[in-house]
Amino acid sequence: MSIVRSFPSSLLESWLDKLGEEHYTCDSCHGLHLTSLQSRDGIIESRLFVEEWGLLISTEYSLKSSSILPLSAEMGLLNANFPTLKVFMDTEDDNMPQLVAGATAYTGAGMTEAQFALFLSTSIEMMAQLGEDLREMNCLLTDADDQDTPFSLH
Repeated sequence: MSIVRSFPSSLLESWLDKLGEEHYTCDSCHGLHLTSLQSRDGIIESRLFVEEWGLLISTEYSLKSSSILPLSAEMGLLNANFPTLKVFMDTEDDNMPQLVAGATAYTGAGMTEAQFALFLSTSIEMMAQLGEDLREMNCLLTDADDQDTPFSLH
């Protein structure tokens, strides 16, 4: 069991390949895009970033405009239901409203490949479930949406 304290992109790409997690890099950010999440309906981007303090997985969900107010009331519940994620809304005037979920792993003491695998699989599972919950609440803007339908808790 080898503990790693430095995370170059090549190492993370190697670990992602071993786990069978499809990914790619783009020219506009320094993150590794996670295809399994990004391919889901309603998800704009999902990326793995290396920060000086650790690893961050950030996933952005596209929201229906009509869901902003009711979903604001549910933010505490969403954060409680997904304790390994930090969930918040991004409602800039120029863009469509988004819900952003982030998962972090602090790596100051190092991380093994097995710990990375657990962090990645848990984060992907939670972010996929969050997307399903948003879909069930009728908050998620998907390609299949012809119109902005009302918010529903059931």
